[in-house]
Amino acid sequence: MKKNNEQTIGEAIKYFIQEHGMQERVLESMAIDAWHQQMGDFMKKYTDALYVKKRILFVKLNSPAFKNELSYGKSKIIEHINSTLKEQFIQDIRFL
Repeated sequence: MKKNNEQTIGEAIKYFIQEHGMQERVLESMAIDAWHQQMGDFMKKYTDALYVKKRILFVKLNSPAFKNELSYGKSKIIEHINSTLKEQFIQDIRFL
């Protein structure tokens, strides 16, 4: 906090999120956005659903071939998503 109770909009938003216990939800949403950012538009047509539960990213794919290929690179994908989030949030990825 700055003197005279002044703060930037970013600081105010972070404070609001912390005070209302919304950090987990915000990180879940950011992880899903990071998946799309890391995997690109090409994978959008093969991704049916994405959700995060207990720090595990669940990805429903409509291609068994991609499911198999992506399973080999899980640790690298997790690393990239967490680096985008600037936090070790995602612990595992499950391809459905």
